[in-house]
Amino acid sequence: MLRTMGKTLGGALAVLCLVATFAVADEMTCTASDGKGNCTAATGPDGKAIVVVGEGVQVGDKVSCQDKGYMINCATVVTK
Repeated sequence: MLRTMGKTLGGALAVLCLVATFAVADEMTCTASDGKGNCTAATGPDGKAIVVVGEGVQVGDKVSCQDKGYMINCATVVTK
């Protein structure tokens, strides 16, 4: 019984961690740069600023970000 519960709990935690890795944030706006063309901070629709990594992203660009667990990686959103 205890072993079955342990397997179930372990599987649920593994799935939860995997889903959290692929969580995608809403569209954000780059607000700070490192001076080399890389975004270092972005704000979301709620106005909260977070630290991000965005290579080749300029201040003012709309970005789409992905939380990888150890960093939040952002890329420029292409509008048509």
